[in-house]
Amino acid sequence: MLKILAMLLAIPACNHLAPFPDDEEKSAGEQLAPWQEGCIDIHQISTGRGDCALLILPDGTTLVVDAGDLGSGTYVQEIMMRVPSQARTPGEWQVRYMKHFLTEAGLDPNHIDYLLATHFHSDHIGTPSAFSIPSANGKYQMSGISYVCNYMDVDTLLDRDWPDYSHPVADIYKGGCWTNYREFVRDRESRGGGMARFEPGRKDQIVLKNKPSAYPDFEIRNIYCNGWLWTGNGTDTEYLIPEDETIGNLTNENLLSAVLKLSYGKFDYHTGGDILGASAGTWRDIESKVCPRVGEVDAMNCDHHSYRDAMNSTIIKSSMAQVYVIPVWDYYHPEPAPLARMLDESLYDGERMVFAAGLVGSNRARLGEDGEKIKPDGHVVIRVYPGGDKFQVFVLNDRTSDFEVIYKTDIINSR
Repeated sequence: MLKILAMLLAIPACNHLAPFPDDEEKSAGEQLAPWQEGCIDIHQISTGRGDCALLILPDGTTLVVDAGDLGSGTYVQEIMMRVPSQARTPGEWQVRYMKHFLTEAGLDPNHIDYLLATHFHSDHIGTPSAFSIPSANGKYQMSGISYVCNYMDVDTLLDRDWPDYSHPVADIYKGGCWTNYREFVRDRESRGGGMARFEPGRKDQIVLKNKPSAYPDFEIRNIYCNGWLWTGNGTDTEYLIPEDETIGNLTNENLLSAVLKLSYGKFDYHTGGDILGASAGTWRDIESKVCPRVGEVDAMNCDHHSYRDAMNSTIIKSSMAQVYVIPVWDYYHPEPAPLARMLDESLYDGERMVFAAGLVGSNRARLGEDGEKIKPDGHVVIRVYPGGDKFQVFVLNDRTSDFEVIYKTDIINSR
């Protein structure tokens, strides 16, 4: 703790109360200082092929949210190649990234406490492909989450529908991505691997494991999943899906994504997988439904990669985020309209910054002036300092394995 305080005092900008000072030039090869106890590091990892975040919590408890791998499919518009190179699969790059920063932090590089699969799409859980590695039993391909869990000791894997995988209808469970994940889960169960169903309303499902009593103002609250929304009262939930809903909407996996809110002192953070904000006035506008339960946040992982059906005006106005992080890799992430809403100062007063964990050049170009406002892309790291009063954002080079800092903000005051 003393070392952290000394580090903060040594940063001249610590006494600068302006929320977003001018950018500063960086020295070549600058490295992110290792995580230390009392801090939270939120790493949005860029592999060019899927969503993956590593969170190191204040007592060293670790949480991974998704580990995607789009596989080897072809796409009409530009999509990123695997980064930092084609030499390894996204799962391999994710594992290497995690091991590097866990080692730097003095934590076990082979261990993860929690891994949450927000929903069952390939860019969040992985899919078999031409370059996937077969599992030891030959029953599934190691891709994304299944790769991470084979090369790291994950205590608990949470997903939205374990163990029954029947909600809301059986028809939703089909396709190579899902079949591969299900075989992996069966294998994990047979070996005694920890599994759990993500349960909305709870704040005791993802908890600090090492020194919980030292951080009484830390909490992760499960907000929404599978049609169930936390009411804000105890652990009570309400079910949003009407009895007469059409099969087309019942089989929309994005509508069922897990949503959570992390709080640490004054700092608040939202991540919600691929929940949607379209279809105003219906239950399918999940973003508007979760707003009263999430409230204002300092930073948020943008819903559905800021595609055209997400990041609606309601959630932007309600969240009033100082920092938006978009996990992106293709021409449609982000779309012009959601990005414009994030930057729209008529929705709320105050500065805001937009970061992208991966971004294709053709999309930045088509976004015009708004695209130029997105900070340099790469691995995006939010570092929350002890107590949660202040945080800072770093962008690390995703095209090398050196992880040098290519951009950083000043210290930002949590609200």
